Amino acid sequence: MRLNKKNKMLVLGFLLALYICYSFAISNTITYYKEYNSKNELITNNNDAPKLAHQLRLKEKQLDIVLSQYNITATESFQNDLLKQLNTYSNTYRLKIIDFKEPHIISEKEFITTSYIFSLEGSFNGCLALLNKIENEPSFGSIKHLNFTKKRDYKTNTDRLFLEVIIQKNQGIKI
Repeated sequence: MRLNKKNKMLVLGFLLALYICYSFAISNTITYYKEYNSKNELITNNNDAPKLAHQLRLKEKQLDIVLSQYNITATESFQNDLLKQLNTYSNTYRLKIIDFKEPHIISEKEFITTSYIFSLEGSFNGCLALLNKIENEPSFGSIKHLNFTKKRDYKTNTDRLFLEVIIQKNQGIKI
């Protein structure tokens, strides 16, 4: 059997197709399979979980000691403290506190999450300034939800801006 020009081109094209398949598909599959095996082996050989948990508890105690040096206090009347700060901020920024609802408490595993919901009325800039003050105060927790609503008062023909805020504070259960 003689290799003429067509057969040579066919063999060359076949070899080229094999090389392209290997470079784009097969080599990637092999690398992903090796990565999968290494991660799977890491998961199965992870016998250091209790040791890691102990190290994390020690680190948490150390961080608690460091944070206790700063003026971060968790008083029993956090809701009263929050309301006092809101009153002072709202007087500064000419806002009205419309509603301050009862806190919503969720207990999950080792954490207690308390959500405080309140509503304000006033200018947009005043609301943003108050939110900035709350956000920059670490003892208040974190702002989880904001709802701006603009309502038209047809009697006085004016627009009023209402803001509903949900602040969440997370606390660990002491063991």
